[in-house]
Amino acid sequence: MSAASAVAMVAMLGCDHVASPDDGAAATPAPLAPKDVEVIVAARQAWPRTVTVQGALLADEDAVIGAKIAGRVAAVNVDLGSIVKKGDPLVTLDRSELDLQVKLAEAQLQQACSAIGLKAYEDETKLDYKNAPPVQLEQALVDEAEAAVNRAKALLPTRAITGSEYDTLVAQMRAAKARYNSALNGVSTQVAMIGVRRTELALAKQQLADSETVAPFDGVVEARRVSPGEYVSPGQPLASLVRAERLRFTAGVPESKAGEIKPGQRVEIRIAGAQEPLVTEVTRVSPIVTQTSRAVRIEADVPNPGHALQAGLFAEADVIVDPEAQALALPAAAVTRFAGVEKVWLVADGKAAQQSIRTGREERGLVEVVSGLVEGNQVVAKADDGRSGPVTIAGEAVSDQLSAVSKNEEAQTPPTKEEAPPAVKSDNSPSG
Repeated sequence: MSAASAVAMVAMLGCDHVASPDDGAAATPAPLAPKDVEVIVAARQAWPRTVTVQGALLADEDAVIGAKIAGRVAAVNVDLGSIVKKGDPLVTLDRSELDLQVKLAEAQLQQACSAIGLKAYEDETKLDYKNAPPVQLEQALVDEAEAAVNRAKALLPTRAITGSEYDTLVAQMRAAKARYNSALNGVSTQVAMIGVRRTELALAKQQLADSETVAPFDGVVEARRVSPGEYVSPGQPLASLVRAERLRFTAGVPESKAGEIKPGQRVEIRIAGAQEPLVTEVTRVSPIVTQTSRAVRIEADVPNPGHALQAGLFAEADVIVDPEAQALALPAAAVTRFAGVEKVWLVADGKAAQQSIRTGREERGLVEVVSGLVEGNQVVAKADDGRSGPVTIAGEAVSDQLSAVSKNEEAQTPPTKEEAPPAVKSDNSPSG
């Protein structure tokens, strides 16, 4: 090694020896400065306990209207979507033959009434049989025969009439009385026949009325099944009609939760595209468990003024089984989720650290905390602002955020019974 090289190496070693104290001081990490964060106090909120079910909005009534008699279709008075009232005509059959049957029945009734001296509009059941013309005729003959017998009886002592002639007059009187009784029976039979004719006339008129099929209730035509000129038989479908001014929400409740469902409980029904839920109550609960689905069927009536909703819509609903229930809750922004793990930044003694929690229901911007926190714990209001280490609470703790989030749906959620304690503004910054 040359002298120049040795001198250069000594100089370099000398420089390193001088700089080493400064390098040791730089290697020690500086204290982490506290971070300003907003915190929220975990508090119990009024959160009704619900059972969530899925179902559909079905028509209150759904009927396939069939023909009552056979005939050829003369006119179809409705079409798909037609709104009808009870009694409005739907389909009309040809009536020409039915009109003739009515006229025939009316003539036969008039004939039966004339036989005993009545008009078709008179009530035959109130007739005194003795006043009927056939009976009055026979009564006159009876009276004549009795008078002849009485005269002959007075002449017998004078021998102006023989005994055989007298016996003949008595026999004629008896025959007249028999014809009288027969006339009474004949009038009774004719009265019964008038009743038959009236029934035949009523039947003919009913068939004439049945030739026009009318709506059995107010509703909307769901389908038209026939066209003019088509021949239909009794019972053949003519049209389908649904009652849509009121719908039925129908759903199945799992048997494990069916015991909590009672008629009269509040139901909030959510439909795709609707901003606000439909609020109603449980109307009917099935007494049996369906074997295939192991669920209990429930129904809730839903008013549908103006037919704003269509029958058959899918819907999800919450049945409120305990309106007074409470839950420990946080804003959803305070919870972080990753790989199925849920955590919050727990603040204690001026430091923040992650805390694993388990959550339950989530709605209206709130998350129910099932485990991992207790009432009064402070957590970072926005999980994205959290970090491990010292923190300073900036401004007021956002302990009232839960109530503020809930106020948007104050009409659907009972008021909070227990308000969260206010957060404390801290001006004490930890020293470096």
